[in-house]
Amino acid sequence: MDAFRPDKVAEYRQQAERIRTLAEQVSLLEAKFHLFEAAQHLEELAADWDRR
Repeated sequence: MDAFRPDKVAEYRQQAERIRTLAEQVSLLEAKFHLFEAAQHLEELAADWDRR
């Protein structure tokens, strides 16, 4: 049995709770905006490499 397992289990549960709390605070529209923003940034990085 893994001696670190109880610590990992507690860590996973803490992270899950943090994620649930964050998810409750984020609106779908806000998440969509950030995804489009990230996609645009990646397109700009790709265009920079194309110009080289």
